[in-house]
Amino acid sequence: MKQFLVSFLLFSSAENDFMQTGKNASTTSLNFKKQVVSLFIFILLIGYTSEAQNQIGFASNQYYKVISFGEKIDFGTIDESVTWTIANSAKNIHAAIRGNEINNYSFEEPGEYEINFHENKKHDEECHHPAFEERFKVKVESVRLTFDFSKITFSEKIVKGRNYSDLIITVPAKISTKDNSITKLPAPGMSVAGLGVSFTVEPVETEIAIGNKTQLLKYKLSGIVNQETYLMFDFHDFNNQVQTYNLPQVIK
Repeated sequence: MKQFLVSFLLFSSAENDFMQTGKNASTTSLNFKKQVVSLFIFILLIGYTSEAQNQIGFASNQYYKVISFGEKIDFGTIDESVTWTIANSAKNIHAAIRGNEINNYSFEEPGEYEINFHENKKHDEECHHPAFEERFKVKVESVRLTFDFSKITFSEKIVKGRNYSDLIITVPAKISTKDNSITKLPAPGMSVAGLGVSFTVEPVETEIAIGNKTQLLKYKLSGIVNQETYLMFDFHDFNNQVQTYNLPQVIK
């Protein structure tokens, strides 16, 4: 999926360049086509991000999903005939809810939750929601990490054909812990994807001291981009879920 998306972005960029050469013939048509292509790219990016998150969410057979405290889970549109029970025995948490109410349930306390799914419908009645196991588990971690991609910076401009040894990417991140129970954490990982991309990535600091709520996480990139491409930077949080930053400009 990721390689397809990068290829499509490159195709769209090339198409825009081609159309630009004929702008004197039809400026209005060109602008309209660009708007359509941009919308399609945006939809694909949303689809890719959702797919990556879903793959990670189902990566473990032990848990349906691993999230951070205070977060919710989107289970989709659920019939009102469905009843749910949510239990965290260690924290004496028990809740019974119906239908779509599950999507608004906030998992405030860390720990393991057992979710029971029960559908009060006859077998011959049609269902209009995803299928779930009758019983599954959700794990809630005591740390939350959110990247601020609006302030991401690069120590150098990335260009095709240049061999980098110490390109530094810096991104602010907000780290929250439950009851200040954690003081140090290993630096989360990051990876780069694109056509003809050969980058190795390592965090500048391998351990994060939890003090200020906002941290400046730095990553050193080494390698080369061998062909024209778009780049996607996958930042992993402490639950091994991915938050993706898409570089808006093509690497030439």
